[in-house]
Amino acid sequence: MCTNHKPEETIQAHFPEALQWRRDLHKCPQPSWLEFFATGYVAEKLEEWGYQVKLGREIIAEDKQLLLPDAAILQREYDRALQAGVKEKFIAPAQGGFTGVVGILKGDRPGPTVGFRFDIDSNEVVESNADSHRPAREGFASQNPGYAHMCGHDAHTAIGLLLARHFAENKAKLNGTVKFIFQPNEENLSGAPAMIAKGLLDDLDYLFGGHVGITARKTGQIAFDIYSFLALSRFEVTYTGRPTHAGISPHEGKNALLGACAAVTNLYAIARHGDGASRINVGTLEAGTTWNVIPERAYFRLETRGVSNQVNSYMVRKVTEILHGAAQMYDLNLEVKPAATALSCRNSPDLIKLGLKVAENLPSVQEAIPEIPFNGSEDVTLMMERVQNHGGKALYVLFGTPIFGGHHSSTFDVDEEVIRNGAEFLVGIHAAVTEE
Repeated sequence: MCTNHKPEETIQAHFPEALQWRRDLHKCPQPSWLEFFATGYVAEKLEEWGYQVKLGREIIAEDKQLLLPDAAILQREYDRALQAGVKEKFIAPAQGGFTGVVGILKGDRPGPTVGFRFDIDSNEVVESNADSHRPAREGFASQNPGYAHMCGHDAHTAIGLLLARHFAENKAKLNGTVKFIFQPNEENLSGAPAMIAKGLLDDLDYLFGGHVGITARKTGQIAFDIYSFLALSRFEVTYTGRPTHAGISPHEGKNALLGACAAVTNLYAIARHGDGASRINVGTLEAGTTWNVIPERAYFRLETRGVSNQVNSYMVRKVTEILHGAAQMYDLNLEVKPAATALSCRNSPDLIKLGLKVAENLPSVQEAIPEIPFNGSEDVTLMMERVQNHGGKALYVLFGTPIFGGHHSSTFDVDEEVIRNGAEFLVGIHAAVTEE
């Protein structure tokens, strides 16, 4: 271990501060590539605690910034973070959407390099102002219209800060190096690739991450062998045709809307794979300009998912065939832009066993669940695969908490005890791998 006393003692000492950190973050949510407040908030604390802090283009690859908001929105949210009190020195490198923070602390004792990943982005959701919703009732609901932390990433960030504070106070007894990765843009699944491309994972012997709630819905639970990480691919699709007058010369037009409709209808008709579950969804469709003009352009966003990488690859292949077929049928130009990806991935087996052993000795753990489904997609899987392919090991767990209102709902909230419980486990698993 990195201390001679129980980790829960250090964590407990700073737990009241961690509650305030979570609530500060909850009040100032910003979504993908706009997380300037969280970036500055985290960076300032890490620097204060003695971490080497990396920001901006040093940690984010520009060519991986998919679905970047326009310049006006980027500037608005940058200014909003300054108005909320973050220091400009900590977010100036993030201008242009280069959000996120990496903090590195080298211990005074030799040992492995251990990474911890925490996502920091919010959702584009309007938070409830009902008295039954605790953040509204207790005065820490979102102050940013249209944005809210409705998936628990504020709690994740608080767990990370509590853990970072613990290691900073125990640097003299810390084995090896810890690297904290506060990742932007998980919700759009583009933050992890942008950080991976900068080589941030390549020196890690271990990577740990986790999520509050999901399918672990009781305080004191921790779940280990996460399965049903759904592999995912997202695309932006644009059909371009020829606009003409819908009454005088419709025969001279090339109707992009018809092509898009044909494609979407047939996308939902893809035969499902026999080797496991698959999903497809078209979440938005925009086309045309007015009543009497043949639509020149149609744009939509789609995603596929599969219980395995192979099943998702099958879905992508079929999607590609249908998109091109519709373009050919209506004589349209087609542009397909990849927008995000996530993998089906599994935890390193020996870390599952070790994690269960650690959990057995933690007073905060009331139930250690050996295996549990995730039933969603997460770009942390790309980080896990990167570490595992480089000879390291990775573990992603679920930290149990009741979910009030459901993930991504306007009334989402967590039991804040999950912050302490998550940090205690991560201290324990770090001690276990650095003492091996």
